[in-house]
Amino acid sequence: MKIVKITPEPVRCTSAVAEIIFHVELSGPATECAVRGRAVGPRCENISTVEVAYPFTVEKVSDNVVSLKCVIPEPNLWTREAPFGYATSFEVRVNGELTDTRGGTITLPKPKG
Repeated sequence: MKIVKITPEPVRCTSAVAEIIFHVELSGPATECAVRGRAVGPRCENISTVEVAYPFTVEKVSDNVVSLKCVIPEPNLWTREAPFGYATSFEVRVNGELTDTRGGTITLPKPKG
């Protein structure tokens, strides 16, 4: 089973909490595998931080898509002066065997207004 596409959907992003749903589209039926993910951060070049791992929880499984929810309390939001980001990683397992992995980065912009 392979990952076809990962689509992030920001649900809420404030200085108090960030919630993101990641829709992981698979090459086959989602019920035949286990999908896991996590975010690690915050990370920012030239700024020292303590990184924390935030595990994702399964929000919904349908057809060939698994939706994973990430909640980051008190996130470091992205600004031009301090471009913080969070590393993301995803894995797919079928019968316990790792079949695919993906990594990336997500930034959390300050709310407008």
